[in-house]
Amino acid sequence: MLALTGYKLLIDDWRGYIIAGFALVWIANVYMSLFGLIRLDIKEERLITDLNEKKLNRQKAADDNKPLDNGKL
Repeated sequence: MLALTGYKLLIDDWRGYIIAGFALVWIANVYMSLFGLIRLDIKEERLITDLNEKKLNRQKAADDNKPLDNGKL
C-alpha cells in the first residue's frame, strides 16, 4: 500500500518507505489494542448488567413467595 501511494515519512528516499512501514504497523497495532479494550469493556458491562438482572429476578421471586403478615407487628 505504501508503494502504491508513494507515502514516505521524514525522508524522501527508500528509508522513508521503511519508516512509513513501521509507523503504519505501529498505528495499526494501537488501533487494534484500543478496539480490543473497548470490546472487553463492553463485554464486562454486559456481564455486570446480566448478573444484576438475575439478582433482581431472584429477589422478586423470593419476595413473591414470602407470606404476608396482614399488617401485624
